[in-house]
Amino acid sequence: MNEVKKMNTQNVEEMFQLAAYAFNSETTEKRKKRLNQLIGHSSNYGYFVEGMLSSQVIATHFKVAFHTTSYNVGGIGYVSSYPEYRGEGGISAIMQQMLKDLAQNKIELAYLAPFSYPFYRKYGFEQIFEQIGYTVQAEKWPIPAKTSGVVKRVTFEIAKEAGKNVYEQVIKNHKAALIRESWWWDYVFGLEEKNKYAIYQKATGEIAGYLIYQSSTQQFTIKEWGYLSSEAMRALVHFVGSHNGSAKEFYLKQAFSGENLSFLLSDPSLKMELNPYMMGRIVDFEHFIQKYPFSKENEKKAVYYFEVEEDRYAPWNTGIWQVIPTKNDQNQVKKISRGSANFEGAVRVKGTIQSFTQLLLGYKSVEQLLFFERLKGNAEELLSLSNVLPKGKSLLHDYF
Repeated sequence: MNEVKKMNTQNVEEMFQLAAYAFNSETTEKRKKRLNQLIGHSSNYGYFVEGMLSSQVIATHFKVAFHTTSYNVGGIGYVSSYPEYRGEGGISAIMQQMLKDLAQNKIELAYLAPFSYPFYRKYGFEQIFEQIGYTVQAEKWPIPAKTSGVVKRVTFEIAKEAGKNVYEQVIKNHKAALIRESWWWDYVFGLEEKNKYAIYQKATGEIAGYLIYQSSTQQFTIKEWGYLSSEAMRALVHFVGSHNGSAKEFYLKQAFSGENLSFLLSDPSLKMELNPYMMGRIVDFEHFIQKYPFSKENEKKAVYYFEVEEDRYAPWNTGIWQVIPTKNDQNQVKKISRGSANFEGAVRVKGTIQSFTQLLLGYKSVEQLLFFERLKGNAEELLSLSNVLPKGKSLLHDYF
């Protein structure tokens, strides 16, 4: 008998062996402990063939900040199968059950890191994040003047508390970034032995920046940094640059906001790489759009009709949704039949769940999606929709 079953930490050994085999990774106790920690914060699905685990998917529980609201998100990872079972429907069966469970638990979004973009598109996922990477030769890294504060090298425990406080303030201006819990800081940064840490402390004693990095004679790698002011950024840049005698180059990869930082260099002829990053999808359109923070600048009461084309793996999203934005962050949302819809004076837009995910998370604009025919609707009417969507690109600083 073949079936999808939920798993927990009691299944860690078989989950670990499958992941190690599928990803050609070492089977060390350290890796197993790391997986066990993740399993404890996740919904874990296995596809069993005659009682043996053949495929698995992990959906870790997160929240993401989105302007004035937040959403629940399933962080999809460890998608793996034994080679002899690939292509036999195990992952599809898990995805179907997992998306159903996420929606029933009012988890509005799902993110994942794809090994193949086309493979995950059939499950309704689409590209929504990008990353930009900078490789700067040591002699070209800028050395700004010292600030009144000081950069201190610290332990992970100190950096963690400082980083949490700075990061929480930074993501208030971002769309779709993870709200990190304490265990996630430990999992992502604390378990990596090569990581080193520094913080920026203002002259007043306030912590205004943090830096997580790795260094070798070849490369100084900025794993992550965060800062609350230009002063804090300059101080961290100065600290990084002080290593120009011990590393040949500096490397930084971060979420792409739509602009690059090369203009800050005296010689901007550096190596830059812009790459597609993680995918996402709206899992539960009704509850997602109900909480959506439409701009309140337009006081005129508007009615929007979002028509979601067939969503094969989340059929509850398919159909026409009447949406009336309100001031209390609980928009009026109702699923209606085509015959009962009153489209007069309303704004209508039609598209796939992928297109609505890209639009509403800010990865692509109304104008872009209309031009490339990923959305259908009256261009003039849809200008009013464009005006009430939150500004800015979706940014993600994490990986799972």
